[in-house]
Amino acid sequence: MEIKLQKKAVKNPILRVTPSLEVILSIPPDTSQKEIDYILKKRAKWIEEKLSFFKDRQTQTKQLVSGEDFLYLGKRYRLKIVEDTKTDVALRGKFLYVHIKNTQDYRSREFAIHKWYREKAKSVFSEILSDYSKKLGLKFKTYSIRTMKTRWGSCKIGSLHITLNLELIKKPKKSIEYVILHELAHIKYPYHNQDFYNYLYMYMPDWESARAKLNESRIG
Repeated sequence: MEIKLQKKAVKNPILRVTPSLEVILSIPPDTSQKEIDYILKKRAKWIEEKLSFFKDRQTQTKQLVSGEDFLYLGKRYRLKIVEDTKTDVALRGKFLYVHIKNTQDYRSREFAIHKWYREKAKSVFSEILSDYSKKLGLKFKTYSIRTMKTRWGSCKIGSLHITLNLELIKKPKKSIEYVILHELAHIKYPYHNQDFYNYLYMYMPDWESARAKLNESRIG
């Protein structure tokens, strides 16, 4: 991969992967090539995961027509648009049924599907947050759901507020649990140090596998 090096007045090296698939390493002017190679080797797996994440997001916009695939909790369902007098969205068998009055109205289809995903996310996320916060003995105050471009979740330590990416509802439940465990763990260990990772291993020994699955399926 191509690495863009930036020599800047920074105290420590800063590594970034952008949505446009650029890998940028900002370094102090006196950083040696040996140090650069060490950083890139150490963070190679992280770089691959970020690149995969952004590549998965570069998908064509769905037309929201019968036959398209949609993900829910790691499984694929075929979309079926049905003309009806009332709006309703439900999973039946291997299909995601969208009953709607005006089947030709893209905005109506989009709104119905988006609302369904949010309702499902609220139910699933709330349950997992409650279970894990009790298991860990860690309390958060509030949480929110929104679509984020670069993160699956975040935790504001000061306000004890957790934010979860709506796109998570399309991923396997174990992967959702990993993200929630990760964010709750930051309440106890704010930084990604060895204590933080030991904590993850204690409550989810296979967390690395759960994290890897986040990037296996396309976000759509």
